[in-house]
Amino acid sequence: MSKLNKDSALGTFVIIISFCLVCSVLVSSAVVALNPFKAAALANDRQVNILKVSGFEVEGSVADTFKQHIESHLIDVETGALADDAVPADQIEGYNFASLAKKPESSVKIAKDQDVAGILTHSKYMPVYFAKDEQGNTTRVILPFYGQALWSTVYGYVALSPKDANTILGVTFYSHGETPGLGGEIDNPSWQAKWVNKKLTDESGAYKFNITKEAEDHNFDIDALSGATLTSDGVKKTVAYWLGDAYKPFLNKLKNGEIVVNE
Repeated sequence: MSKLNKDSALGTFVIIISFCLVCSVLVSSAVVALNPFKAAALANDRQVNILKVSGFEVEGSVADTFKQHIESHLIDVETGALADDAVPADQIEGYNFASLAKKPESSVKIAKDQDVAGILTHSKYMPVYFAKDEQGNTTRVILPFYGQALWSTVYGYVALSPKDANTILGVTFYSHGETPGLGGEIDNPSWQAKWVNKKLTDESGAYKFNITKEAEDHNFDIDALSGATLTSDGVKKTVAYWLGDAYKPFLNKLKNGEIVVNE
């Protein structure tokens, strides 16, 4: 059997292919090895942001504080009922609703005239979180929401009072690509503080929460971001879709006592 001539075209080709195969094996091995660390980082980031609107300060580790104060559930968006049995219990907290919204078998198409958030579809199920004090009483109900702003999809969490399922107690945004100093000011704590104690609906049940240049009604209105009208409008429409429409069956069940938050 003749020895391969490394200086020939065939020899060069074999060396290149071998090198590529070795590199691909190394990269694949690195990805597999790093997956647990990536999952842990994502879980930590999610827990940090949920705790931001929970009303509880981190004491010790993030994971321990989250375990002590946050109870994770899954809801059927269409009916508003709890659906914890839809997935294994250990998958509820990190339920990847954004990814599942893109799969036909796990998503619901949003009617064009209802899709003010510009997301086209949403997951059949969404995670919700009950923040609980040391006595086990639910102090806040935390809901994820997302939608299109000016440059990006904006993701956030909003905390509502369990007493009326209507009063905002906190909000945070954990992922977006809006312009720093303009639309990026949705991250500004002083602007987020303006959301606190605003109502979603009036006494008749009509959705009234509004982000506007001329905030006049102190019960429902907050000021739009200066110089970021389109980002403000996108956030307004996103919140209106989730809290005024998609989550409405769930919020109604909370108001009517059909979902027990203190057990």
